[in-house]
This record gives sequence, C-alpha cells and structure tokens, in this order.
Amino acid sequence: MGCLPPPAAADERIVAEPMRLDTAVALDVTSRALATAPGQFLLKQLDVAAGPTTPLETSGFLDSFLPSLMPRASVHQGLAAGLNVLTARFVAGGVEALNDSVLPASAGLGPKLGLRALEIGAGRGLSSLPEVQDENLWRSGARTSGSVLTAVAVGGAAHDVVQHLRDRYPAHSPLRPLLTGSILTTGALVWASRRLAVRKSEIKRWPVDQQATTMGAVGVGAAVSVIGTGLGKGFIASRRGLIRYFGPGVTKNVIGRTVNAGLWAGGLTAAYNAGIGYIGRANEKMEPAYSRPPRSELLSGNPESQSPFPELGQQGRRYVSDVVTPDMIEEVVGEPAAAHPIRTYVGFNSAPLYSTGRAELAMAELERCGAFDREYLLLISPTGTGWVDQTVVEAAEFFARGNIASCAIQYGRFPSFLCVQKVGLGRIQFRLLLWSIRQRLLERPEEERPKVLVFGESLGAWTSSDVVMGQGIHGFDHYGIDRALWVGLPALAKWSRNGMATGSSELVPEGTVGVFDRHEQLAELDEEARDKLRAVVLSHDNDPIAALRPELAIRRPHWLRDERGRNVPADMDWIPIVTLWQVAVDAANAMVTVPGQFGSFGHDYRGDTARFVRDAYHFPETDEETTRRIDEQLIQLDLERKERIKAEAESEAPIAPASRLPAQAFHGAIPMQTEKAAGPRWLRKGNEEVDAIAEADDDA
Repeated sequence: MGCLPPPAAADERIVAEPMRLDTAVALDVTSRALATAPGQFLLKQLDVAAGPTTPLETSGFLDSFLPSLMPRASVHQGLAAGLNVLTARFVAGGVEALNDSVLPASAGLGPKLGLRALEIGAGRGLSSLPEVQDENLWRSGARTSGSVLTAVAVGGAAHDVVQHLRDRYPAHSPLRPLLTGSILTTGALVWASRRLAVRKSEIKRWPVDQQATTMGAVGVGAAVSVIGTGLGKGFIASRRGLIRYFGPGVTKNVIGRTVNAGLWAGGLTAAYNAGIGYIGRANEKMEPAYSRPPRSELLSGNPESQSPFPELGQQGRRYVSDVVTPDMIEEVVGEPAAAHPIRTYVGFNSAPLYSTGRAELAMAELERCGAFDREYLLLISPTGTGWVDQTVVEAAEFFARGNIASCAIQYGRFPSFLCVQKVGLGRIQFRLLLWSIRQRLLERPEEERPKVLVFGESLGAWTSSDVVMGQGIHGFDHYGIDRALWVGLPALAKWSRNGMATGSSELVPEGTVGVFDRHEQLAELDEEARDKLRAVVLSHDNDPIAALRPELAIRRPHWLRDERGRNVPADMDWIPIVTLWQVAVDAANAMVTVPGQFGSFGHDYRGDTARFVRDAYHFPETDEETTRRIDEQLIQLDLERKERIKAEAESEAPIAPASRLPAQAFHGAIPMQTEKAAGPRWLRKGNEEVDAIAEADDDA
C-alpha cells in the first residue's frame, strides 16, 4: 500500500500521460506524412534554397510584382511571375551546368565558393561598363550579362552555404525544414503583397476593375511554372529516348536529336494551327444584327458590289453597316451633308489566290462607288483580324461633311499578336492599292484629285508605315499621300526602330513627323508647324505595344530614364529580362476597352480620336462646340455598336445606320458601274507620266 502514489499524484499522471502520447503521435504522423512523395514535394516548394537556381527564381518571382505600365488581374500577374521563374530557372540552370563541368558535385564548400567568387568578379567587371548614348546591343548585352551572372553566382553561393550547413547539422525530422520553409515562404508572400499594393497605388487609371490578389497570382504563376517545366522535361525525356533508340555514335546521336526537334516542332505547329483555325472561324461567323447587306450602292457588300457581303468577314460587315448617314451629319454638325460617305472593304476571302487580287478588287469598288469624285480619300490598313477603328472613320466622315470615301483591305483573320507574320502581305496589298490610286489620280486634273489620307492603328500602323519605309517622307509624294495618322505604332515596326517615328532619321525632314501622347501637345504647335506635319504618330507614354521590343531584356529604354511620360509609374525600374516579360504581359492586357468609355491610356486612344483626326488631316475648320457634339455622337455610336454585337437576334439590337435609309436615299456622286477590275494600272501603257513614276519606283 505504501508503494502506491497519493491520489492527487495518480490523477496528475493519468492526465499527463495521454497528453504526451497525443503529441508524440501527432509528431510521428506529421513526420511520416512529410516523408512521403507528396510531403517531399511540399517541402521542396517551401524551400527557397532547394537548388542553386531557386534564389534567382524567387527574386524573379518577387520582381514581377513591381510596378509596370498597366494594371493587372491575377491571371496577368501570375503569368508574369511564372514567366520570370521559368526564365530564371533556364538562365541559372545554364550557368550551373557550366559549373558542374568545372567542379564535381562532391567538391567541398571552399572550391565551390571560390568558383562563385570568380563569377561574381567577372560579372561585376562586365556590369561596370559605363552606359553611353546610342550604344550598340553588344555593349548593352555584355553589361546585362554581367549583372545576371553576378545574381546567379550570389544565389548559388547562398545555396552552397545553406546546403553545407544542412549536411553538417542534419535535421532528424522533417519538421525543421517545414518550419523554416514556412517562415521563408510567408516572408516572400508578405513581400509580394506589399509590392502588389505599391503596383495598385501607382497605376489607377483603367476602365475595368483589374484586381490582382497575391494568392491568385501565386496559383497562376505556379501553374505556368509547372507547365513550362513539364514541357521542358518532356522534351529532354523524348530526346534521350530517341538517342537510345538510334543507338550509340555521333551520327546517330545527331539523328536522334534532329528527329526529336522535328517531332516537337510539328506538334507545336499543329497545335498552333488548330488554335488559330478556331479563332479564324469564330471571326467569320455571321452576327444577327449584321446579317443584312447594305442597300446603298455607295457601300461594299450591296447587291451591286463585286465584294459580296458574306465575303467581307465579321469585321468588314460591321464596317460597311455602321456608316455615318447624311441625316446624322446634319444633326450633329448643324449643316447639310455634302455627300453620303463611301465605304469600301475587301475581305480576306475575296480573291485569295494572288497578292494583287484584293488590291485590284478594292480599285474596282472605288471606281464603282465614284470614290475619286470625293474631296477626301481615306485609305486604311486594318489590324490582324480586319478590325478598323470605326471611331476614327466616323469622326472623319463628320468632319468631312460626308464628302469622303474610305477603303480597307483585310490581310488576316487573327488577333494581331498571331498575325505578325502577315505584316509582309499587308504591306504588299497596301502598296499596290496606293500605287494604283496614284496612277488613277494622275489621269485627272490636279484640281480634281481628292486628298489621299492614310490611317493605321496598331498592326495596321505597322503595315501602312512600312510602305514608305525606304523613302521616308519622300515616299508620301511618291505615292501621292497628303497626310498620315498612325495610332499605337508598335515598337517592332521599322518606322519605330529606325527613328522615323521620332523624326530622327535622315529620311525625315525636320518638322514633317510629330509624335504626341495627347492632343494638348499638338494644339501647342503654331499654325505653320501644324501645316508642315505630314505624318502624325499618336503614341501614349504607357502604351506597352509601342514600348515592347526584345532590347528591353538587355537595355534600359529611354522612357525609363529621367524624363518619364505622364502615365509611366514613378516607381517602375528597369530590371534585366524581368522588364521584358512585364511589358509583354502588359501588351496582352493593354487592348481591353469598354464601349462608350473613351480613354487616353495604354492602347486605348479613343479619348483623343476626334481632335487628332480633325487636326492631323486638316479637315475644314470646326469650332469646339461642334467637336464636342461629334465626341458625344461617337460615344453613342460606339454604345449602339456594342448592342448590335451582343444581340442574339436582329430585332434585339438598334438598326445599323446603313439599313435605316432606302437604297436611293443618299446624297452625292452617282455610283460608277464596272463589270470587273481591269488589273493594276501600272501594267498599262500609253501614259508617259505614269510610266516615268513606275520606272522611278523600280529604281528605288
């Protein structure tokens, strides 16, 4: 009995033992779970020093949250983060592969840190190259390579030290790496959240709510990283399998690698073609509100037109149907319209067998409609889908009082970023159209020739500006162009890359080209300076499409130096490679517009459209009150167009302007009738002036 503990002590033992048992069981269960494959995967994701590339990957992930040109939703922020992680993994992995060829994995900490020190020294030496004005890409690339090498070496050294300490003081349970990883990951997420908050405070102007969350961005970024890594590992695995299949030997090794590359290229090409084919078919569907051909003979697609309504495509059908009517002009401008505007359009499916076919058809349509009897002839190069900024055309029709004819030729059916390879075709078609019109106008007395105006937006600005690339402003006289307005000109366009967009090229006489961010800058010029302008480039300071070029990966752009534009964030900085991905994602996000909400931000230029059209093309003087009414009407027309596009039945949408008037209820020239295009006029003989111009064009 004396050996029995007192009752109180027994109660304490009974209470304490289950507690110790529960804790031990919990720890054992946690350890076992972390020891499994999913548990090891979790630990690896939480480990910021899991590999020598991980520190740089983490840095790239965090840098993606810094301010850039555009607001972002979670999907865009995650895409930028994932692309930065993949790029960091690729670059750092390449350096580590070279290191492994110099030092074995079993080498001690001292040799490893010695190699890192050499890399840091070499990197600092290259990165210290002074930046000079107008330096070539080799110098910029060397300096940026030094910065990247330094970052890789520092991250690798941190990994080597951490790995050495782990080997010397190993953890007997997975709980320690779990706790450490959780703390470091939480810190990284908090840092990312703070940077995201800075982004939101820096970039506020956007027509739609673009709210990115840290966890949403992390989820999308992780998905992008996993998919990219999986594709890379799949490529390597298939290459190894084919090398084993063909057997040993240098020749067979090359064959295996070549076959593997061909199979992957073929698969990716097939997937790409399937995707764009689906998009192309979607852009061809007949919309209920745009299913009725126009009745006016002054519009393409009418029963008398050589460009049938179904062949115009989705964008072409919208274009010819939404023409401004004389009644609308009289109501808004306050004076009778001079004529019913002419709109001609040639779809991608029209005359597709040879490059000159669509240009010939466009000439036939212009002849049929009597376009050469108008005061203005507006030639438009559309975007990749065939889209034309109708706000620009409508504004021109109002300011010209209807005495204008416009013409557009489609050269693609896909979004512009998928249609870059079509720039050459668009340029050829536009050049043929310009040259044919030039010859046609030379047949008329000078006082009876319409003023030839050129317009292009985004990819359309690229294709139309390329036409006069080799001649600069002298090409305007060569092709008979009076004035041009290019909006959102891509940085990849030759006009941008060769300095003509900024007037710095020797092919551009001083004062003949002007680049503006907003209309106030154009209005500040005196009358003489405005009259001298032949080409007006409207390019927002924060338009990522006008800023995106490969050089962003290795060279700080001019718009991130001391003098920044009105919408370039003050906290945005240039980071090698990271800035390129940031601007690329911004470019994909920059084309978001809201009908009826005209902005002057990013790639939305509608807020300044009316005044730039009025002043760039030197239309008849219009007072500010009338211009304000035109602005209001343009917004109303944009809202009505939205309703027609959304409508599931024709009866649910406002009637298109082209369908509001009977066939003969239009003003202006009598349409001319031609049975068939006679072919390019430069092939015809008998006109000495035309032949001389053709010979000069050949020499050029």
